[in-house]
Amino acid sequence: MAISEHKDPVETDVKKLIEMARFYLAEALKHLENDDPYDAAEKTWASVKHATRALTLIFLGEDAPRKGETWRSFVTRAFIKAGLSFEEASRWASYFLDVRGKLHGEVFYGLIYEEEEHKPLIEKAKEYIDLVEKIVNTGSF
Repeated sequence: MAISEHKDPVETDVKKLIEMARFYLAEALKHLENDDPYDAAEKTWASVKHATRALTLIFLGEDAPRKGETWRSFVTRAFIKAGLSFEEASRWASYFLDVRGKLHGEVFYGLIYEEEEHKPLIEKAKEYIDLVEKIVNTGSF
């Protein structure tokens, strides 16, 4: 189910979510260039979260896991349904959790920034957003 094939509210939402993911990613990179890793981390989290919502809406019909399901399982399922192998889906689900825990939690809320630990997560967001956008635009990987 690619975005371009149907015209319904979910697809409109998904398109907006991808646009927002791109916007927040650009903002994150600006903050990083301006030596503001704390806001860069939070904008990266917003970017990854919006892209993930788009992915899960398209492939699972939901933007959050059901009661009793972990985010790791939820995101992994979405990537698998999109055509990724279990290993690749698990790797990207782990990235999602790292961004949430390390960038959103440690850096933004905890005010602990270690460039060697956190900057690669910010930089990898482009790869994540590119992948998700490709998947939601084509309907599969």
